[in-house]
Amino acid sequence: MENKKNLYIIGAGGFGREVLVWASLVAPEKRTWRIKAFLDSMPNVLSNYDCEVPVAGDPLSHDFTGEELLICAIGDPKTRLSLCRKVLNRGGIFTTFVHPRAIVSSSARIGSGCIIATDVLISPGACVNAFSVILGSSAIGVNAHLEQGVTVSAFSAIGEGAVLKEGVFLGSHAIIAPGTIVGTGAKIGARTFVKGNVPAGATYFGIPGQMISGF
Repeated sequence: MENKKNLYIIGAGGFGREVLVWASLVAPEKRTWRIKAFLDSMPNVLSNYDCEVPVAGDPLSHDFTGEELLICAIGDPKTRLSLCRKVLNRGGIFTTFVHPRAIVSSSARIGSGCIIATDVLISPGACVNAFSVILGSSAIGVNAHLEQGVTVSAFSAIGEGAVLKEGVFLGSHAIIAPGTIVGTGAKIGARTFVKGNVPAGATYFGIPGQMISGF
C-alpha cells in the first residue's frame, strides 16, 4: 500500500502551473507525494485555463493536518518568503522539489521549500537555504551560499564563494562574480554582471552592473 502524502502547490499562476508540469515528469516510483491541488487566494485564477488540478482554497485559511506537503511557486522573493513563514506558523510542512534533470552535488545543502528547476547545476559545498527558487539552466558555484527566499532566474551563474543574502532576486542571465556579496533584498537585472559588494535593497543593471536605485 502506498504511503504518499498529498502535494499542494501554493500559487496557481504561470509559475505554479509550470511547477505542476515539472512534478508530473517525476517517475511515479520516485515520488513521495501525489499531486492534490493548488492553494491560491484567487479561487477563480484557473478559470481561463484547461487545468486538471483544482484550487482547493487559500493557503492562509486552509486547514493543515500535517499530512500534506507544500511547494510555494511564487516568483517574487519578498512575497514568497512572507507567505511561507505565515503558512509555517499555521502548521504547513514544506518539501523541496528537484527537477529530474537537475544536477545536485552530494555535498551541497538544500533547505526545505526550495524549487530546483530543469538543468540546474548546484556545485560541491554550495548551500541553498529554505524557500529559494533556482530556475532553468542556472549554475550555483562551489561553496556559494544563498540565504532564505532567494530567486535565481534562468541561465544565471553564481560564482565560487559568492553570498546572496535573504530575498535577493536575480534576473535571467545574471552573473555574480566569485566572492561577491549581494545584500538583503537586492535586485540584479537581466544580463547584469556584478562583483564586490552590492548594498542591501539596491537594484543593479548593466555590464558592469551599475546601481540604478537604492542607498
